[in-house]
Formats: sequence, structure tokens, C-alpha cells
Amino acid sequence: MNRSIDKNTLFEFFDGKTTSIQRKMIEEWLQQPGNGDLYYRYLDEWESRHAQFVPDEAAALERYRSVMADNREVAVVAVAEKIPFWRAWLGRSFFRLAGIAACLLVISFRIWKDDILYRQYENPFGKTTLYTLTDGTKVVLNANSRLRVPRFGFDEDTRRVSLEGEAEFNVAHTPGSSRFVVEMDDGYFIEVLGTKFVALSRDKSKRVYLTEGKVKMVLPEGRQLYMKPGHLFEATENRPGTLSVPEKPQQYVAWKAHQFYFDNTPLSEVVRQMEDRFGIDIRILDPALEGKSLGGIYEAQSPDDLLQVLAELYHVEISQNKNRIELRSGSNL
Repeated sequence: MNRSIDKNTLFEFFDGKTTSIQRKMIEEWLQQPGNGDLYYRYLDEWESRHAQFVPDEAAALERYRSVMADNREVAVVAVAEKIPFWRAWLGRSFFRLAGIAACLLVISFRIWKDDILYRQYENPFGKTTLYTLTDGTKVVLNANSRLRVPRFGFDEDTRRVSLEGEAEFNVAHTPGSSRFVVEMDDGYFIEVLGTKFVALSRDKSKRVYLTEGKVKMVLPEGRQLYMKPGHLFEATENRPGTLSVPEKPQQYVAWKAHQFYFDNTPLSEVVRQMEDRFGIDIRILDPALEGKSLGGIYEAQSPDDLLQVLAELYHVEISQNKNRIELRSGSNL
């Protein structure tokens, strides 16, 4: 039902003198198009005729001085007044919006917590980069790898970083002898104190090769393994972590010089390493190539460098099919 509300009724409403029936009529009237503008025009006119509350600054200052002087509690006297419903509604809306904003702030912090608290070093495919951390530790990050470090500095007792991919660490010794911890996924940790090692954490595979100093491997099941220079730690999803001493450790550090080290390596493994480093999709389509293997050290700044080696050694025919590289046996194989 449409009702007409005149200015006098609204002024009585602003004065808090309307009945509950009149307030209900005003609420219904405000829902009609165009009445909101008229409502606020009358509100401005009413407020211009009514003096606003002026605080007694001298009295407030005197009460404050009294509290500071004798440390006594001061009773706060609340002035009771009739509040029009629109002011109460605005007050409730303000607190609702403030609550929503606070919730959104908490949710946003949880979502972007890592971006706020941590800095991420990330290397694209085909690139290695040397980074120096705030404590002086030097990290050579391999291609397709990420290192996360605290954005606001390390703790006094523990310097903790997180690795996804492969990197060489040359850990700096600190005056307080704080631990340096490398966190890998799947519950693997490396605890070190002034040492040099290469670590790999990729696709459920974990590998650590120690060149200097000592490290302690902490495994998901709670085991701890202590490593010495020359030790190699390896673990996969289906094989628990083991220690060994490799006869040819060059294969674990060759990537720093943009090299591939192969020792009678199956062609399928050669392809996998190329995919990891260069971010490409390679398919071996000829079964005759599956039994081939490759040996030697090859420098490769791009996929073409190594693909050319395969083409010359095994007469491999290489073709591009959309975003995929396909390998087939050539006519002279």
C-alpha cells in the first residue's frame, strides 16, 4: 500500500516523537523509488535547524588530569537519548561492514600469508642463478627450481629455507652458530652448520650430495642419517632413503656449468632430464630408440644443443607437433 509522508511527519521522526505505526509507515515509504532523495533533503534541513552536540573540552581535560594525579577510576556518564531508527540502522550497518572487512582481512592474510612472510626466488627453465642470502649463504639455483626464504630475515637460532627443485648451498657460518635447515617436501629436512652440498627435491625424489662439512638428514619416519663429504643420499616414493659413495660424483654437480652428465644412461632418462631442465615435452615414438643409451658430458644451453647430439649419434628424426617434440628412428639408423 502506497502512503504519502509529509515533511512535518519526518521532522517528528527525526525528533524521536513518532509512534511505532508512523515509523512503520516511514519504512514502507522509504522503499518506494525516489523517496530516498526526498528523505535526505529533509534530513539535511532538519539537521541545519538543530544545534549539534558540543563537547565540554575543559571538563574532559580536568577529569583526565584528575585520573593522572590520583590514579582513581572516573565514572563515565552516558547521556541517554532517543535515537531514530535510521541512525541505529546506520550504526549496525557500520559494525556489520567492519566485521566483514575484518573477516576478509583475515582470509586474505591466510591466502597470501606466504607472499607476505616469505620471499621466493624462482628460476625459469634453462637458467641457473647465483643468489646470496642475508646471512652470507650462497645458493646456486638450478633451472625449474624455487627457493623460499623469510622476507624479514632469519631467526637467531635457526635459518630455515624451503626448496622445490635443485640447488647448491654454500652455507655461511654465523657468530652464534645458528643452524641452517633446508625443508624439502614430503617431510624431508637437511640440517647443516657451515657446509657445502647439492640438494634435489622434485617429483617425489630426494637427493643430497655433500661436498664439504657435515649434514644431518631428517627423514619422514623419524630416522636421522649423518653424512660426510662424498656421501650421496637418495630416496624415492617407493624406496627409503639410503647413503652411498658414488664413484662418479660429477653427474650431481654438472648442471652448474650447464652440462649434462650421462653414464650409459637410457634414452628415456635423458629425455626426462631435458624435460626437467628446459620445460619441454618430448616423446619417443619409435620402440627401437627405447633400448638406446647415452654416455658422456655434454654442454647444452638449450634443448637444440642436446637434440643435435641425439640426431648425429643415432640418426634420430626430430619433428615438432604443436607443443611436443617427437623422436623417431631415421632412415640411416
